[in-house]
Amino acid sequence: MSLGDWLKSLSALDHGILLALYGICIYLSKVTLEMLIEYYDEKKEHSQFRIQFRVTPAALLSLAFIYSFLIYQILEAMFEFMP
Repeated sequence: MSLGDWLKSLSALDHGILLALYGICIYLSKVTLEMLIEYYDEKKEHSQFRIQFRVTPAALLSLAFIYSFLIYQILEAMFEFMP
C-alpha cells in the first residue's frame, strides 16, 4: 500500500489525531530551538558581537519530524494495535 492509498483510507478522526500529534511536535521543536538560542546567548554573555540566531521554518519542521518519529516509535512500542 502506498502512502497516498494509506492516507485516503484514514478517517477524519485519524487525520485529526495525526495533525494534533504533529502540532505537538512542532511546539516541542519550537521550545527546543528557543532554549538552544537562549543557551547560546548565555554562553556568549549576551555580547553585542554574538551571532543572532532565529528559528527558521526549515529547522522547526525538520526537528518536528524527528520528534514525531520518536513519539510514533514510543507509541508503537506501547500499543501493539498501531499499524
